[in-house]
Amino acid sequence: MKANKFCVFLDAGHGGVDPKVKLPNGYTTYPSKCSQHNNGVFHSYGWFFEGVFNRAVTELIGQYLNDWGFSTMKVYDPVTDVSLGKRVAKANFAAKTFEASLYLSIHGNAAASKEARGWEVFTSVGQTRSDIYAEFLFKEVKEAFPKWIFRSDLLDGDHDKEERFYVLTQTDMPAVLSENGFFTNYHDARMMFDPTFQNTLALSHARAVVDYAKTQGVIF
Repeated sequence: MKANKFCVFLDAGHGGVDPKVKLPNGYTTYPSKCSQHNNGVFHSYGWFFEGVFNRAVTELIGQYLNDWGFSTMKVYDPVTDVSLGKRVAKANFAAKTFEASLYLSIHGNAAASKEARGWEVFTSVGQTRSDIYAEFLFKEVKEAFPKWIFRSDLLDGDHDKEERFYVLTQTDMPAVLSENGFFTNYHDARMMFDPTFQNTLALSHARAVVDYAKTQGVIF
């Protein structure tokens, strides 16, 4: 199978920025999926907008994959928060025209405690092909950021956490959701806001796609 017959469906979680909206800097997902910090500029007056971060990283992942010959398709909108059902339906319909596919959902994490930090990856319950990609991704991200905190569940022998999230259970292809730092934590938020960090994180996701694709018979 050639790389262009393998499609990666890209999902940037939550909404983006609409200049027509009067809420903080036009963030369409306000007041959820954002956090304000006392120090630092971030996206607007100390506000960190998860949807903006998700889009920046997802766009970079797509650029890398396209450069390497993969087919990609965005299932999210540049501004609005498309429903989970529509995102998954779009991917499931389009996947029929490819020999193989993968669904990546990119997120930032949040917690009531401002001390919570780190990175984690989720798949559906049980052992599936999603676990293969998740394990490659864990390895790539940990190599890129060895001093970061990594939150994992090793009860079944691999690092992914298992949940019944909609995008993980309703997709017709392997699907993985990554939580790329806690934007509610100042230190993680500063790191996540850095374009260099975003690029390295995106490259880790893209490299993991190559690792996974080789196991699925993709020839470069």
